[in-house]
Parts: sequence; structure tokens; C-alpha cells
Amino acid sequence: MTIIRWRGAARPSPVALPELSDEAWVVISGRVHARAQFDRSTAAAGFAPRVRFESDSYDVAQALVATGYGVALVSRMTLRHWPGATWRPLVRPRLRQTIHIVRPVEDTRAPLAATLAGLLRDGARDLAD
Repeated sequence: MTIIRWRGAARPSPVALPELSDEAWVVISGRVHARAQFDRSTAAAGFAPRVRFESDSYDVAQALVATGYGVALVSRMTLRHWPGATWRPLVRPRLRQTIHIVRPVEDTRAPLAATLAGLLRDGARDLAD
């Protein structure tokens, strides 16, 4: 996960979630697992976030962050480079997301399924680096 645009963003180092306890937040609400992970993580970090806006869209959240409206946690997979936004890796806690693919092993009707699975694996490797 990545934090984007906050008062300490000029500092090039990674960020720990407790450092962001006083910030206003733009939260992704449409992804149930992402929101639950956010709520658990902030509680474990010892604060209740001041949620200023909720969105179902990572793009909307990042656009709001770029205007200075608040900070947001976004997956590196969804990160866009918006003018005025700064991103820093979140190091504590280190949040992860798991994506599962379920498909028949011998499915000849969907030849692109194996290609999609390979692309997702490649993307996951890139994000882990």
C-alpha cells in the first residue's frame, strides 16, 4: 500500500501509519476488503481516522488527494501519477492484498484465462520488487 500527499511528503522516506493519525482521509469504500483492512490497520495503529470523503473509485480518491483534500492509502496496482500528488510507501504496517484466480485446469473454451493468470503473476512480482 502507498500513502499519497501528506504534510510530510517532502521527506523521501517510507511512512508508518501512526504518523498519519492527524490527517484527513479519503477512503475507498466500495472495496469491502480494502475498507475493512484500512479500518483494522488504523485501529491497530491506535487511532480513529478522520474520514473526510469516501469513494468507490481509486481515481477519484487520488484526484481528491492531489488537490490537498486529504490523504489516502492506495494499492500500487491502482496508483496513478497525478499532478500535485506525492506517494510514499507504507512500511508499518505492511499491508497486502491477495488476488485469487479460479478456473478449470482443462478449459479450452477460454484460452485467454492462462494469459490473464500469467499477467497477474507478472504484475504481482513487479509490485513485490
